Amino acid sequence: MSFRSALFAASALIAATNAHITISNPVPYSADQVKIDKAAITADQFPCKSQYGFTVTQMNSMKVGEPQKLEFDGSAVHGGGSCQLSYTPDTEPTKDSVFKVIKSIEGGCPGVDGTKSFEYTLPDSIPNGKGTFVWSWFAKMSGAPEFYMNCAPIDVTGGASDASGLDALPDMFVANIASTTCTSPLNHAVKFPNPGENLEDGGTNDTEDPTGECGATGSTPAAPSAGAPAESAPVSAPVESAPVASATAAPVPTTLATIATQAPVASAPVASAPVASSPVSATIPSSTAPANPDSGSETGGSTGGSTGAAGTCSSEGAIVCNGADQFGICNGGSVVWQAVAPGTTCSNGNVQKRSMYYGRPALHARRV
Repeated sequence: MSFRSALFAASALIAATNAHITISNPVPYSADQVKIDKAAITADQFPCKSQYGFTVTQMNSMKVGEPQKLEFDGSAVHGGGSCQLSYTPDTEPTKDSVFKVIKSIEGGCPGVDGTKSFEYTLPDSIPNGKGTFVWSWFAKMSGAPEFYMNCAPIDVTGGASDASGLDALPDMFVANIASTTCTSPLNHAVKFPNPGENLEDGGTNDTEDPTGECGATGSTPAAPSAGAPAESAPVSAPVESAPVASATAAPVPTTLATIATQAPVASAPVASAPVASSPVSATIPSSTAPANPDSGSETGGSTGGSTGAAGTCSSEGAIVCNGADQFGICNGGSVVWQAVAPGTTCSNGNVQKRSMYYGRPALHARRV
């Protein structure tokens, strides 16, 4: 990979990461690192972005029965989705920790046009003393099924004398990571299998059931088996082109970084038969951004400005096309144009393989 390509890939990844969401109230563990890394969680990082440790940046004091406020940092709400607020008595949670749901929000979380705050109260089954508050989010339109999770240290008063009452609460819903086959729906807010008694309807009328083995209450994922390959991004299933003869298409990239750098391989044509590769792309909310007024069209069919130029946009976190040969990620109302990878094109907020057609060879009259 050239230095220029690596720079473009890094800038795309940084823009996407900065545009995601983290909680700001309560203050999460290792807040400085978590605020920088706002990306979705993987099975290796479960729970709580554990790779950053559990440094108590600020202890959050909470009293059972008193209204608490959930607030966010970031801008890309990905059309909303569904969230759960959970609790574990473990002060340094592990993959074996049990997370119990105290509130579920189906639709419109953490917001639709931008973040909003939510109110909740700790039930009287939460024990006194230190424990961990958990926010989990399944975005509606993130391009692929993803799982976001932040954790915060809390010190509880006015609660139970022990943790025995926690068993009555449902387990936290877990999906979209390698340790489970459960997958949240694309372009819909997930409907939790067991949201618990404290359920808030976001009023978006866009919920849909998850697929896969999600269990009656969701489930805490088991630790990955030894030697299992690390995942780079949570996806529901690999997408492949249909095989033609002995040639197959390379897997379609599903992360923003690989979209910027990896060129798909077209299926090889079979002799005397036309074959076309169908474009496949992740569903990502689109936005239309005006071309840079100071830049003219480039050769190769580009309709926008030169690579590295900036434009404006309105849908935070969305992929924006600048003609067929350039794309960018909307961040803070602006977008930096980047060239698409060879063999791909940008259209309607998606970077996808170019359509290919191999025509039938011309037939020549036989000479007599």
